[in-house]
Amino acid sequence: MRPCLVRGEAPAPHFLYHPTAPAHAEPPLSKLVENWITPNELFYIRSHAPVPKIDPAGFRLTIEGMVARKLSLSLKELTILEDADVVATLTCAGNRRNEHSRTKQVSGVPWNEGAIGNARWGGVRLSTLLNKAGLRDGARHVWFEGLDEIAKGGSTIPFGGSIPIEKALLDTTTTPGALVATTMNGVPLPPDHGFPARSVVPGYIGARSVKWLGRIVVSDNPSPNHYLQ
Repeated sequence: MRPCLVRGEAPAPHFLYHPTAPAHAEPPLSKLVENWITPNELFYIRSHAPVPKIDPAGFRLTIEGMVARKLSLSLKELTILEDADVVATLTCAGNRRNEHSRTKQVSGVPWNEGAIGNARWGGVRLSTLLNKAGLRDGARHVWFEGLDEIAKGGSTIPFGGSIPIEKALLDTTTTPGALVATTMNGVPLPPDHGFPARSVVPGYIGARSVKWLGRIVVSDNPSPNHYLQ
């Protein structure tokens, strides 16, 4: 593996960068298992475009679609609404893909065992934001769209995905169904991990935890985003 640094966090010693662009990186298993909570500098990096430059002072998260009131929230407003703090594991669906390649060539990032991490995420329960916006009858899915810019099929698209409305509202006393996170292990989200805000969906693959979150859409259908479809 060759070093392939992009704008973002300074990697920890021994961090492994895969020969793909943008950055796809993981810690070796020996480092990963040293802590139950994965330090930010050892948390795997999976991106589909370079880290976007986002001015926190001008940042807005919009919530629209099948809602009674469209919302446009600043980072400060999100911080005021913070009501959740949860430990949750994220993993890439392709983790340990290199093991498949030993018998059959497969496409995708050739991850070892390190595309998994367990962090403490702080932010706002998605249900809090949806209740603030007001759900309309027939709402069935919640889309997440990032502020990254991915060249795909001759056009530029954001990374995105969606979850069923039932999951979005499936809160317990300790764990939100989903979270709009602004902190990771007690500090603001690092650039490589979605600053200033990202979705975190406990129990779902990492692809549903969309980084650099800029838009939430409530719909009667799943997201049409390429990465979900």
